[in-house]
Amino acid sequence: MSEAHIDAVARRLITGWRTGQRQPLSGLALPDTAAAYAVQRQVSEALGWFAGTRPTAWKLGGAPGGLISAAAVPAAAIHASGWCVPPAYVTALGIEGELVIRLGRDLSDTPDLAEIRAAIDAWMPAIELCDTRLQDGTSADPLLRLADQQLNRALIFGKPMQLTELPDWSRQTATLRVDGQELLRSTGSHPFVDPLSSLPWLARHAATQGTPLRAGDLIATGSWTGIHWATTGQAITFSLGRFGEVALNA
Repeated sequence: MSEAHIDAVARRLITGWRTGQRQPLSGLALPDTAAAYAVQRQVSEALGWFAGTRPTAWKLGGAPGGLISAAAVPAAAIHASGWCVPPAYVTALGIEGELVIRLGRDLSDTPDLAEIRAAIDAWMPAIELCDTRLQDGTSADPLLRLADQQLNRALIFGKPMQLTELPDWSRQTATLRVDGQELLRSTGSHPFVDPLSSLPWLARHAATQGTPLRAGDLIATGSWTGIHWATTGQAITFSLGRFGEVALNA
């Protein structure tokens, strides 16, 4: 792992966060995922996101055959449905529809899906607000996007609910509306079909980072909609079948 590469990427991202201005990509490169996560840690420490505590919220990303990845989400970036994006909060308004789970008990460091399913005590629809701290960051190398919090800026949660049995994920309908008009409707559109598929990986990853998953943790399990770029002033709603609806005012 190149410390010089890690420090260079971290410095530029920290500047982007502090100034609200996208930073140039030129000269930035990372050798592997370990370096990208090292950048995430440097940025979070510099910005005081967790202040000596462990993260209690995560976002997952990835697709079959590709890079499965994660980013810890600071508490200040978590909001309730109906939240309004403040002026200058983002450089762009990327919208993704998600399903979030809340853990009701601690997980082991190497859980299987049965342990994870048994540990879930609530489900909620969510909108992920995406942004980048780098110029042309949405098309940057995947390792740089991962280092850049996997493009996360905020998570907006709908009302939690309980399930007595899991749905047929292949028939789960996701709908994204902008100003009341349907922009997207899809069925079974999670990249892994089952949104819990990557959680065993996340539990192992979090444990190796020294931040194992615990009761009360919130996990955004991946996008059902892909990314949609909204504009200021738009009203966004995302609904996911029986899980309900969540709203964001851009």
